[in-house]
Amino acid sequence: MSPGLEKAYWYFLRVSGVALVFLAGGHLFVTHYLNVPSETTFDFVSARWANPLWRTFDTLLLLAALWHGLIGMRFSIADYLRSRGARQVGYGALWIFGAVFTVLGLVTIITFDEEMSRENTGPLSGEMWIGDLLGYSLFVFAVVTYAAMIALGVWLFGHVREGRSPVYTGDVGQYAWIMHRATGIGILFFLLIHIVDILLIGLGRDVYDHTVEFYANPFIIPMEILLVGAVIYHLLNGLRIVAIDFSATGASREKKYFWWVLIGSVVLTIPSAIVIFAQEIF
Repeated sequence: MSPGLEKAYWYFLRVSGVALVFLAGGHLFVTHYLNVPSETTFDFVSARWANPLWRTFDTLLLLAALWHGLIGMRFSIADYLRSRGARQVGYGALWIFGAVFTVLGLVTIITFDEEMSRENTGPLSGEMWIGDLLGYSLFVFAVVTYAAMIALGVWLFGHVREGRSPVYTGDVGQYAWIMHRATGIGILFFLLIHIVDILLIGLGRDVYDHTVEFYANPFIIPMEILLVGAVIYHLLNGLRIVAIDFSATGASREKKYFWWVLIGSVVLTIPSAIVIFAQEIF
């Protein structure tokens, strides 16, 4: 990666990150605080996209979130893949994924025909197996999330019991960095699934609403709440990174900021958890 290109990516992550505080934060507030995911049905989305401002908002959210995640993943590939050939393959795959999902997302938002979809006259309307496929992908994502958390907990417990430092001996900045990286990767993979399930709205009302029903499944709900916490942490820690990079006092206060981020993440996740459990379980 050339120094000039790396600097451009660096600035893009900061600028898009600040924009996503409002875009992703606003979207999260509407879908996980004022509503719950299983309520974001065809009627919800079609009413939202009837307003040009909301269509513009969702277009900006799609572009900012997708490319912020992919460029962030590029830095992960650079850090963890030692082989030059493997890195080039990884970079190429990111560009392909970026192009494909950008086109899918933009076509879905721009060409959405409410009347055709509402009447289930789309080319694949009534094909419920498509909704099932996307719904079951949520179960796979949830299983991977839960298994990873259990494995991490067992690994950490083993280290603590043996008197060894868990993960590695590092300062607050290093722990904040690895948490930022981990939450970012998880959010990106969910985003790719989410773009595809939103795409289904153009296939017909029945298929889309069938897919949304999966979000109310009790097995999926804990993953949804963890996702809310991951997004909030990633947004707040992103602001912490911006403060460190551009504030004269940021570097000296990074430890204090990290604790603020952790506390804020927990405090802001709790109301969403209450709303989701109250409406989906009780």
